[in-house]
Amino acid sequence: MSARSLEMNAISADEWERIEREEHDKVYTGMRPFGLKSARIDPAHVLKWEDYCFNPGARPDRGHRTRRVFELMDIENIKGLRILDVGCGIGQYGVFFALKGAEVRGFDLSPVGVETARQMAKENGVADRCHFAVANATAMPYPDGHFDIVLFHEVLHHAIKYPGVREEALRVLKPGGKVIISETLRGNAVLDLMRKVSMRGEEAKGDVILEPEDIRRFARGFSSHRIEQMSLLFMGKRIVQNHTANPAVRAGLRALKSVDDAVLGAFPSLRQYCGECVAVLQK
Repeated sequence: MSARSLEMNAISADEWERIEREEHDKVYTGMRPFGLKSARIDPAHVLKWEDYCFNPGARPDRGHRTRRVFELMDIENIKGLRILDVGCGIGQYGVFFALKGAEVRGFDLSPVGVETARQMAKENGVADRCHFAVANATAMPYPDGHFDIVLFHEVLHHAIKYPGVREEALRVLKPGGKVIISETLRGNAVLDLMRKVSMRGEEAKGDVILEPEDIRRFARGFSSHRIEQMSLLFMGKRIVQNHTANPAVRAGLRALKSVDDAVLGAFPSLRQYCGECVAVLQK
């Protein structure tokens, strides 16, 4: 067991909740959605923003992963669906889903994030179908069998260390409903190296660096699950994520993605070394 794992195990769930609440209050203060300067959300902009970072105007790092989440949600056909956004942050995804017609609930440990989310819902005219609460994933304040989709968008690496989260996700999900997870994974040499170089020991407190087996364990009790691993050489995007406006950098990233597609198509077993994933767990 690593020194970091021992450190995490030595801290109680209540203490981790306090630590993460304080940290995320700082992160969410003054944050705006989807790279915008205001709280008004244009769904067309979101779809452009959440795309491969080598495309002009796209998110500089993880957009393609979120775009795959949208595809698995069938984003153009979510009107009337009940969606739960676990660890909603400032509520940008929840508001986006509500603008697409879904009935949305979201919660977060951070009062700052939740208040921002509530204001954003009002400003975008969806406060009647998009509600946010301060809560934690060990006691979700929703009835049994309520949601069609429960989303852990870049959140499971925080939530997984708390007891009972898997059971709560199963409880609030409708029979046949889906949990959708988007995450970074341990195991890609490029990612592991760049994590050390770029973070320099400043990883967010409470982060659990996940492996596919962690997600498979989380899927116990569901009727089925699948994990789509992606980004092998393309994890090199982490090195240049602050320079993706440069046309030469974009061209290089596009080339890396093309190589990834060819290599992973020819050697599917290499997906185990990919640094990102999207997973679908069905009840």
